[in-house]
Amino acid sequence: MLKETSELLKEYYGLDDETFALSEEVMEDIKDKFEEIKQIREYNQYKVLRAMQRANLSDNHFNWTTGYGYNDIGREKIEEIYAEVFGAEDALVRPIIVNGTHALSLCIQGLVRPGDEILSITEKPYDTLQGVIGIREEKGSLKEFGVTYDDVDFLEDGNIDLEGVKKKINDRTKLVLIQRSKGYSWRKSLSINDIKEAIEVVKSVKKDVIVMVDNCYGEFLDIKEPTEVGADIMAGSLIKNPGGGLALTGGYIAGRKDLVEMVSYRLTTPGIGKECGLTFGTSRNVLQGFFMAPYVTSQAVMGAIYCARMFERLGYEVLPKYNDLR
Repeated sequence: MLKETSELLKEYYGLDDETFALSEEVMEDIKDKFEEIKQIREYNQYKVLRAMQRANLSDNHFNWTTGYGYNDIGREKIEEIYAEVFGAEDALVRPIIVNGTHALSLCIQGLVRPGDEILSITEKPYDTLQGVIGIREEKGSLKEFGVTYDDVDFLEDGNIDLEGVKKKINDRTKLVLIQRSKGYSWRKSLSINDIKEAIEVVKSVKKDVIVMVDNCYGEFLDIKEPTEVGADIMAGSLIKNPGGGLALTGGYIAGRKDLVEMVSYRLTTPGIGKECGLTFGTSRNVLQGFFMAPYVTSQAVMGAIYCARMFERLGYEVLPKYNDLR
């Protein structure tokens, strides 16, 4: 007769009774949070499935072309599905976008022009993007092309300084950047409600400013994405959440159709944009990964919640707290 599961686990991992008992207590502490994550997962799973059904996705879309990649129906279908799921007008989803920084860089370089200013309202952006903008000196940065930069620090409680944002927006502000994830910073990551409120404030000051969200690590954490609460454009990496652990590489950009078109000219060349670009046989992996993404993301969040609560119970300072992960 098989032993109790708890006994098997203790033997397998070499856990003593005290550690195992603590783990059981932690699981009880986080039970309600797990249920919340499961509900978000279920909603997003149906969201992806519905988009695939509406797009009439079939096995034909797993095929790919050679050469320039004109009329790649699989690539076009992927971008249609991404746009639908993210509540956007259009999307770029390509294996030739090498990572999240590249996706973000394409957006910024495609949308700003000499004399424009970028305003980050979530302090300085992720380390690798600083070289793109020119906060850190790098050859070919936007600073060399006459694009200026400014930022707004968070308030002491970790929230966006909305009054400070109002003061920093000026006639030259072309693009407002919001970084959803904390990255390496010791601060909370932003919720969808945080982003929505910030966008409303920005637009109240300057309606035509472009609001761009760095959505890396943020996909499927809630039932809505930034482009569904007012963001004009957002970008992320398929190596993270939306790839579902199956996409081999790539990145995505989603948002207003006119802005995605401008970014596509930076991705390829003016006048060609989205028309070209091989998928190199990755369409199937990208679609399968996107289908799995709500589940895979939920499991990662649950693991983070468990670890946060466990270390908190052991006396460590953690950020975010187990009941503040989103």
